[in-house]
Amino acid sequence: MTTQLMRIDFDKETGIGPEERSGTFRPEEKKFMEDLQGNILKSHGRDHSRHLFIRFHRDRAEEGRAWLEAMSRRVTSAMAQWDQAAKRSQIFAAAREQADPEAYLSIELAANQSAPFVGLMLSFKGYETLGYATPSADKSFKAGARNKEICQKLGDRPESDWEKEFREDLHALVIVADDSPDVVTGMAGTIRDSVEKGLDPVGKVVHEETGKVLRLRPNGPVREHFGFADGVSEPLFLTKDIKKAQKRDGTSRWDPAAPLKLVLAEDPVTPKGEPLSSNGTTGYGSYVVYRKLEQNLTRFNQQRLKLARELAKADGRKQPHEGDLELAGAYMVGRFRNGMPVGEPATANGVDAPIPNDFDYLHDKKGAMCPFQAHTRKTNPRGDTKWRFGTDLKEERLRRITRRAISYEQKTSSGEKKVGLLFLCAQSNIADQFEFMQQSWCNNDTFLVGGKQGELKTGQDPVVGQGHTGTKHHWPKKYGVAGATFTEGIEESVTMRGGEYFFVPSIPFLKNAKTVGR
Repeated sequence: MTTQLMRIDFDKETGIGPEERSGTFRPEEKKFMEDLQGNILKSHGRDHSRHLFIRFHRDRAEEGRAWLEAMSRRVTSAMAQWDQAAKRSQIFAAAREQADPEAYLSIELAANQSAPFVGLMLSFKGYETLGYATPSADKSFKAGARNKEICQKLGDRPESDWEKEFREDLHALVIVADDSPDVVTGMAGTIRDSVEKGLDPVGKVVHEETGKVLRLRPNGPVREHFGFADGVSEPLFLTKDIKKAQKRDGTSRWDPAAPLKLVLAEDPVTPKGEPLSSNGTTGYGSYVVYRKLEQNLTRFNQQRLKLARELAKADGRKQPHEGDLELAGAYMVGRFRNGMPVGEPATANGVDAPIPNDFDYLHDKKGAMCPFQAHTRKTNPRGDTKWRFGTDLKEERLRRITRRAISYEQKTSSGEKKVGLLFLCAQSNIADQFEFMQQSWCNNDTFLVGGKQGELKTGQDPVVGQGHTGTKHHWPKKYGVAGATFTEGIEESVTMRGGEYFFVPSIPFLKNAKTVGR
């Protein structure tokens, strides 16, 4: 007798799965998690990764489909990721109690190795090259990141300025991740061989990127190369994570919970034999934006020092001190380097306390503590659009993206060191989420204020904004004192070097890749 699975609600914001790590999933949730790839609802959490960009041979579509089917046995499902994370969570919790956490982790993780994380995604050109029709696909996904109109909309440099590896079609991206760089290298080599070697090579790995997690301190919060805590406020989709946030931080001013419809979309190609179910248990994935963002540390620090000098001048001092630099950086980013929101009062808890996330800007409608142009305020207004424009909060919250970025370091042939972020974000609609955020919020010099006569323009996001470098920003002279500002423009310190749009297909699609769409 076949068990009738209950419907999974994609609109609710109470999460999926048990409230505790030790709990169990309902049958329909377990099926859903087994059919969904990992790293969508929750970051894979590994410190090292390799990104393999693949171009399929156009005359070997059948072999390419067979390769996808074989990869279905390698990719990590959301359910497998949950199970692996349970063991890792126990090890990391025990490490915090040790005199030498790093040594303990090294020994225990080596003794309790789980399989490396493997994720696979396809570009529209990839689906097309393998002979799939994608009538239901996202329009931006179909156009691709190299599309001239999209580049103009986002303020990106023209394709001719991108790194050469991103100027040609990229059909697939495989992500391999683990806490051991050697494990990553081994698995990446195995997958590369499966693409390029044997009697029926299906394509070529035309480019690779290597990512490594940076931390504020050993086992501490993740940071990026500018030195600020990163990935602090992400949408939460698992009940366990939502309950943890409610208990630890509270959700009276900001609720990080998100509905599944924020990040999940139907397979562009319906898996034959396992069609998209009416109760939402199979046939789902996510659209992913991939962007290689180079960070100019020298320029960023110069901009920060420029603001710090103005803060010192406003305080009657000739030279800035370290406190001025810290505040200047927090004005730009929206959080201090340790993750503390610039608009929130200090606490006595110290840097080992959880980074606060239960906050909004309703007490700071003049931008006197957190400037309107600050990166975190631009990318997540937390209700600002409601008091400013009357926008429904639910609509604003559906603009959120799910970030899965990792830092990189590279040396050029001349020995120059380049650093930056391998930016990935997942969503159900690229145009309505990532592209809207970049164009209408980050690049828009009149968001949040400046659109009305007599108002000072906000200016673009000083971290990732593009296209309005001539616009001057207005910064608080005195923290918390409304109306007293100084004017200073910020040069762009982040450059987009290339990217693509992908879809993370369901595991049933991969399992049926040879026959799907026939």
